[in-house]
Amino acid sequence: MSEEETYPHDPNDPREPMPKLLHSFYEGRAFVSCTRCGESLSDFEDGYRISKNFKGDEVIIEYALCMPCLVAMLDEASDESKESLAKFQEERFRDVSGFDECSLCDKNFSDVKDDEYGLVGVCHGDDMVDSAMICFGCMEDMAAIMSEETRKTWDKFREENFPGVPSDFEPMPTQPAPMTT
Repeated sequence: MSEEETYPHDPNDPREPMPKLLHSFYEGRAFVSCTRCGESLSDFEDGYRISKNFKGDEVIIEYALCMPCLVAMLDEASDESKESLAKFQEERFRDVSGFDECSLCDKNFSDVKDDEYGLVGVCHGDDMVDSAMICFGCMEDMAAIMSEETRKTWDKFREENFPGVPSDFEPMPTQPAPMTT
């Protein structure tokens, strides 16, 4: 029996092997545990999200959050921030997936590769289910609409998990990358 017959691929299944680009630069391997709760990422049936921010090809910050921790962090945002982010996403979200173009504006990776940008992967086990690139300008626009209360929540997350990262850096997950079906 051929491999195709043994493991048929469902063309509607968006999963693909997780690219090495989403592996932890600092650990030299795939992320193993949630940055917030420390639990094994493989234990979460709903998967997890990897966020990595770059300046050029240098990793500035990276983290993996299980879906329960990601949802909890989003729930900790103020109602004002949630409303602002929902409106921002509604106005600017582009139905694109992958790292080739910003999911919130028309910039391509080639436009931002020497600047700052973020990559996000929604993963399940060793597979990537969806992905997105966000340019620095869009990250700044999102940070600008956050309430002071929400900024304090993200500052606490940053201070607890990334000592030494500049205080004006916002590793803020706005919401999971879209799940394509």
